[in-house]
Amino acid sequence: MSIHPTALVDPAAELGSGVKIGPYAIIESHTRIGDDCVIEGAAQIRSGSRIGGGTFVGAGAILGSNPQLRGFDESIRSGIRVGERNVLREYVTIHRSIHEGEDTVLGDENYLMAGAHMGHDSLVGDGNTLANDVLLGGYVRLGNHCFIGGASAFHQFVRVGDYVMCQGHSGFSQDLPPFVIGADINTVIGINAVGMKRAGFSPEERRAVKQVFQAVYRSPTTLQSILETASQQENPAPLEIFYRFLREPSKKGLCVRSSRRPVD
Repeated sequence: MSIHPTALVDPAAELGSGVKIGPYAIIESHTRIGDDCVIEGAAQIRSGSRIGGGTFVGAGAILGSNPQLRGFDESIRSGIRVGERNVLREYVTIHRSIHEGEDTVLGDENYLMAGAHMGHDSLVGDGNTLANDVLLGGYVRLGNHCFIGGASAFHQFVRVGDYVMCQGHSGFSQDLPPFVIGADINTVIGINAVGMKRAGFSPEERRAVKQVFQAVYRSPTTLQSILETASQQENPAPLEIFYRFLREPSKKGLCVRSSRRPVD
Protein backbone atom coordinates (compact mmCIF):
# COMPACT_ATOMS: atom_id res chain seq x y z
CA MET A 1 0.00 0.00 0.00
CA SER A 2 1.20 3.49 -0.85
CA ILE A 3 -0.41 6.66 0.57
CA HIS A 4 1.04 10.06 -0.26
CA PRO A 5 1.76 12.09 2.89
CA THR A 6 -0.54 14.91 1.74
CA ALA A 7 -3.54 12.60 1.21
CA LEU A 8 -6.34 12.72 3.80
CA VAL A 9 -7.51 9.21 4.63
CA ASP A 10 -10.10 8.75 7.37
CA PRO A 11 -9.19 6.00 9.86
CA ALA A 12 -12.64 4.46 9.27
CA ALA A 13 -11.92 3.92 5.57
CA GLU A 14 -11.30 0.30 4.54
CA LEU A 15 -8.36 -0.05 2.16
CA GLY A 16 -7.42 -3.27 0.38
CA SER A 17 -3.91 -4.48 -0.29
CA GLY A 18 -1.83 -2.78 -2.94
CA VAL A 19 -3.88 0.43 -2.94
CA LYS A 20 -2.09 3.56 -4.15
CA ILE A 21 -3.37 7.00 -3.11
CA GLY A 22 -1.92 10.13 -4.68
CA PRO A 23 -1.25 13.62 -3.33
CA TYR A 24 -4.11 15.62 -1.85
CA ALA A 25 -6.61 12.84 -2.40
CA ILE A 26 -9.44 12.63 0.15
CA ILE A 27 -10.85 9.30 1.34
CA GLU A 28 -13.75 9.82 3.75
CA SER A 29 -15.09 7.54 6.48
CA HIS A 30 -17.26 4.50 5.76
CA THR A 31 -15.68 3.90 2.38
CA ARG A 32 -14.29 0.65 1.00
CA ILE A 33 -11.57 0.53 -1.62
CA GLY A 34 -10.66 -2.86 -3.07
CA ASP A 35 -7.27 -4.39 -3.72
CA ASP A 36 -4.88 -2.79 -6.20
CA CYS A 37 -6.94 0.36 -6.77
CA VAL A 38 -5.16 3.54 -7.83
CA ILE A 39 -6.54 6.85 -6.57
CA GLU A 40 -4.77 9.74 -8.27
CA GLY A 41 -4.04 13.17 -6.87
CA ALA A 42 -6.91 15.40 -5.71
CA ALA A 43 -9.50 12.69 -6.26
CA GLN A 44 -12.23 12.38 -3.61
CA ILE A 45 -13.99 9.24 -2.40
CA ARG A 46 -16.96 10.31 -0.28
CA SER A 47 -18.66 8.44 2.56
CA GLY A 48 -20.77 5.48 1.49
CA SER A 49 -18.65 4.67 -1.57
CA ARG A 50 -17.51 1.13 -2.37
CA ILE A 51 -14.88 0.74 -5.07
CA GLY A 52 -14.09 -2.69 -6.51
CA GLY A 53 -10.59 -4.05 -6.90
CA GLY A 54 -8.31 -3.02 -9.73
CA THR A 55 -10.14 0.24 -10.38
CA PHE A 56 -8.31 3.39 -11.49
CA VAL A 57 -9.66 6.75 -10.28
CA GLY A 58 -8.15 9.69 -12.13
CA ALA A 59 -7.04 13.06 -10.84
CA GLY A 60 -9.84 15.29 -9.63
CA ALA A 61 -12.55 12.65 -9.88
CA ILE A 62 -15.25 12.91 -7.19
CA LEU A 63 -17.13 9.74 -6.32
CA GLY A 64 -20.12 9.52 -4.01
CA SER A 65 -20.91 13.21 -3.59
CA ASN A 66 -24.42 14.50 -2.91
CA PRO A 67 -26.96 14.40 -5.75
CA GLN A 68 -27.77 17.63 -7.54
CA LEU A 69 -31.27 17.87 -6.16
CA ARG A 70 -32.79 20.95 -4.57
CA GLY A 71 -33.76 20.30 -0.98
CA PHE A 72 -31.90 17.00 -0.73
CA ASP A 73 -31.76 15.72 2.85
CA GLU A 74 -28.05 15.19 3.46
CA SER A 75 -28.79 13.00 6.48
CA ILE A 76 -29.96 10.25 4.10
CA ARG A 77 -27.47 7.39 4.21
CA SER A 78 -26.82 6.24 0.68
CA GLY A 79 -23.82 5.70 -1.54
CA ILE A 80 -22.32 4.45 -4.75
CA ARG A 81 -21.13 0.98 -5.73
CA VAL A 82 -18.39 0.67 -8.33
CA GLY A 83 -17.43 -2.79 -9.59
CA GLU A 84 -14.02 -4.18 -10.46
CA ARG A 85 -11.41 -3.16 -13.03
CA ASN A 86 -13.03 0.11 -14.00
CA VAL A 87 -11.15 3.11 -15.39
CA LEU A 88 -12.54 6.45 -14.24
CA ARG A 89 -10.50 9.22 -15.78
CA GLU A 90 -9.93 12.80 -14.72
CA TYR A 91 -12.87 14.68 -13.20
CA VAL A 92 -15.39 11.87 -13.50
CA THR A 93 -18.30 12.44 -11.10
CA ILE A 94 -20.71 9.85 -9.69
CA HIS A 95 -23.46 11.05 -7.35
CA ARG A 96 -24.94 8.97 -4.56
CA SER A 97 -28.55 7.79 -4.40
CA ILE A 98 -31.33 10.00 -3.08
CA HIS A 99 -32.88 7.02 -1.27
CA GLU A 100 -32.02 5.68 2.17
CA GLY A 101 -29.80 2.60 1.95
CA GLU A 102 -29.53 2.56 -1.84
CA ASP A 103 -26.69 3.08 -4.30
CA THR A 104 -25.84 4.52 -7.66
CA VAL A 105 -24.24 1.55 -9.44
CA LEU A 106 -21.43 1.07 -11.96
CA GLY A 107 -20.64 -2.50 -13.01
CA ASP A 108 -17.32 -4.06 -14.02
CA GLU A 109 -14.72 -3.17 -16.65
CA ASN A 110 -16.17 0.14 -17.74
CA TYR A 111 -14.11 3.01 -19.13
CA LEU A 112 -15.38 6.50 -18.26
CA MET A 113 -13.34 9.18 -19.97
CA ALA A 114 -12.58 12.60 -18.56
CA GLY A 115 -15.54 14.61 -17.32
CA ALA A 116 -18.14 11.85 -17.63
CA HIS A 117 -21.00 12.08 -15.13
CA MET A 118 -23.38 9.56 -13.56
CA GLY A 119 -26.39 11.13 -11.87
CA HIS A 120 -28.04 9.80 -8.73
CA ASP A 121 -29.59 6.33 -8.86
CA SER A 122 -28.27 5.64 -12.34
CA LEU A 123 -27.27 2.09 -13.20
CA VAL A 124 -24.53 1.23 -15.68
CA GLY A 125 -23.75 -2.39 -16.56
CA ASP A 126 -20.47 -3.96 -17.65
CA GLY A 127 -17.95 -3.28 -20.39
CA ASN A 128 -19.21 0.15 -21.45
CA THR A 129 -17.19 3.06 -22.80
CA LEU A 130 -18.39 6.59 -22.04
CA ALA A 131 -16.35 9.16 -23.93
CA ASN A 132 -15.47 12.60 -22.59
CA ASP A 133 -18.24 14.64 -20.96
CA VAL A 134 -21.03 12.09 -21.37
CA LEU A 135 -23.89 13.01 -19.03
CA LEU A 136 -26.25 10.44 -17.51
CA GLY A 137 -29.21 11.95 -15.66
CA GLY A 138 -30.85 10.49 -12.59
CA TYR A 139 -32.20 6.92 -12.86
CA VAL A 140 -30.72 6.37 -16.32
CA ARG A 141 -30.25 2.67 -17.11
CA LEU A 142 -27.34 1.83 -19.42
CA GLY A 143 -26.88 -1.81 -20.41
CA ASN A 144 -23.69 -3.67 -21.28
CA HIS A 145 -20.98 -3.19 -23.92
CA CYS A 146 -22.20 0.19 -25.17
CA PHE A 147 -20.07 2.92 -26.69
CA ILE A 148 -21.35 6.43 -25.98
CA GLY A 149 -19.82 9.26 -27.99
CA GLY A 150 -18.43 12.37 -26.35
CA ALA A 151 -20.71 15.06 -24.90
CA SER A 152 -23.85 12.96 -25.37
CA ALA A 153 -26.58 13.57 -22.80
CA PHE A 154 -29.31 11.30 -21.45
CA HIS A 155 -32.39 12.62 -19.67
CA GLN A 156 -33.54 11.10 -16.40
CA PHE A 157 -35.23 7.66 -16.54
CA VAL A 158 -33.96 6.92 -20.06
CA ARG A 159 -33.06 3.28 -20.77
CA VAL A 160 -30.28 2.22 -23.12
CA GLY A 161 -30.00 -1.41 -24.22
CA ASP A 162 -26.94 -3.62 -24.66
CA TYR A 163 -24.44 -3.05 -27.48
CA VAL A 164 -25.75 0.40 -28.35
CA MET A 165 -23.49 2.92 -30.04
CA CYS A 166 -24.24 6.64 -29.84
CA GLN A 167 -22.90 9.43 -31.99
CA GLY A 168 -21.09 12.21 -30.14
CA HIS A 169 -23.02 15.34 -29.17
CA SER A 170 -26.31 13.46 -29.26
CA GLY A 171 -29.20 13.91 -26.85
CA PHE A 172 -31.78 11.40 -25.69
CA SER A 173 -34.97 11.75 -23.68
CA GLN A 174 -36.37 8.47 -25.03
CA ASP A 175 -35.21 4.85 -24.83
CA LEU A 176 -32.64 3.27 -27.16
CA PRO A 177 -33.25 -0.45 -27.81
CA PRO A 178 -30.33 -2.91 -27.83
CA PHE A 179 -27.97 -3.13 -30.82
CA VAL A 180 -28.92 0.21 -32.39
CA ILE A 181 -26.96 3.29 -33.35
CA GLY A 182 -28.33 6.44 -31.75
CA ALA A 183 -27.72 9.88 -33.21
CA ASP A 184 -28.80 13.51 -33.14
CA ILE A 185 -31.85 14.05 -30.90
CA ASN A 186 -33.93 10.98 -30.01
CA THR A 187 -33.27 9.12 -33.26
CA VAL A 188 -31.81 5.80 -34.33
CA ILE A 189 -30.15 5.32 -37.71
CA GLY A 190 -29.73 1.57 -37.88
CA ILE A 191 -28.13 -1.49 -36.33
CA ASN A 192 -24.69 -1.45 -34.72
CA ALA A 193 -23.52 -4.21 -37.06
CA VAL A 194 -19.81 -3.46 -36.61
CA GLY A 195 -20.12 -3.57 -32.83
CA MET A 196 -22.06 -6.84 -33.00
CA LYS A 197 -19.42 -8.39 -35.27
CA ARG A 198 -16.62 -7.33 -32.93
CA ALA A 199 -18.55 -8.81 -30.01
CA GLY A 200 -18.68 -12.19 -31.74
CA PHE A 201 -22.28 -12.33 -32.93
CA SER A 202 -22.67 -14.55 -35.98
CA PRO A 203 -23.86 -13.28 -39.39
CA GLU A 204 -27.15 -15.11 -38.79
CA GLU A 205 -27.64 -13.38 -35.45
CA ARG A 206 -26.86 -9.99 -36.97
CA ARG A 207 -29.36 -10.60 -39.77
CA ALA A 208 -32.01 -11.64 -37.25
CA VAL A 209 -31.54 -8.44 -35.25
CA LYS A 210 -31.71 -6.39 -38.45
CA GLN A 211 -35.02 -8.03 -39.35
CA VAL A 212 -36.51 -7.21 -35.95
CA PHE A 213 -35.23 -3.65 -36.22
CA GLN A 214 -36.95 -3.32 -39.60
CA ALA A 215 -40.16 -4.76 -38.17
CA VAL A 216 -40.13 -2.28 -35.27
CA TYR A 217 -39.05 0.80 -37.22
CA ARG A 218 -39.97 0.28 -40.88
CA SER A 219 -43.18 -1.73 -40.97
CA PRO A 220 -46.78 -0.95 -40.00
CA THR A 221 -46.80 -3.94 -37.62
CA THR A 222 -47.59 -2.89 -34.06
CA LEU A 223 -45.11 -3.48 -31.26
CA GLN A 224 -47.70 -5.56 -29.43
CA SER A 225 -48.08 -7.84 -32.44
CA ILE A 226 -44.31 -8.22 -32.80
CA LEU A 227 -43.97 -9.25 -29.15
CA GLU A 228 -46.91 -11.65 -29.33
CA THR A 229 -45.34 -13.39 -32.32
CA ALA A 230 -41.96 -13.52 -30.54
CA SER A 231 -43.49 -15.16 -27.46
CA GLN A 232 -44.76 -18.05 -29.59
CA GLN A 233 -41.41 -19.05 -31.06
CA GLU A 234 -37.86 -19.86 -30.05
CA ASN A 235 -35.51 -16.94 -30.63
CA PRO A 236 -31.71 -16.64 -30.77
CA ALA A 237 -30.02 -14.97 -27.80
CA PRO A 238 -29.69 -11.44 -29.26
CA LEU A 239 -33.38 -11.37 -30.18
CA GLU A 240 -34.29 -12.36 -26.64
CA ILE A 241 -32.22 -9.40 -25.43
CA PHE A 242 -34.09 -7.14 -27.86
CA TYR A 243 -37.56 -8.46 -26.98
CA ARG A 244 -36.90 -8.39 -23.24
CA PHE A 245 -36.00 -4.71 -23.49
CA LEU A 246 -39.19 -3.96 -25.41
CA ARG A 247 -41.32 -5.78 -22.84
CA GLU A 248 -39.91 -3.90 -19.87
CA PRO A 249 -41.86 -0.85 -18.66
CA SER A 250 -40.76 2.50 -20.01
CA LYS A 251 -41.40 6.03 -18.81
CA LYS A 252 -40.12 7.53 -22.04
CA GLY A 253 -41.08 5.48 -25.10
CA LEU A 254 -38.71 4.54 -27.91
CA CYS A 255 -36.54 6.83 -29.99
CA VAL A 256 -37.77 7.28 -33.55
CA ARG A 257 -36.06 6.24 -36.78
CA SER A 258 -34.05 8.92 -38.52
CA SER A 259 -35.03 10.03 -42.00
CA ARG A 260 -31.39 10.00 -43.05
CA ARG A 261 -29.94 7.00 -44.91
CA PRO A 262 -29.93 4.09 -42.45
CA VAL A 263 -26.80 2.32 -41.27
CA ASP A 264 -27.33 -1.47 -41.50
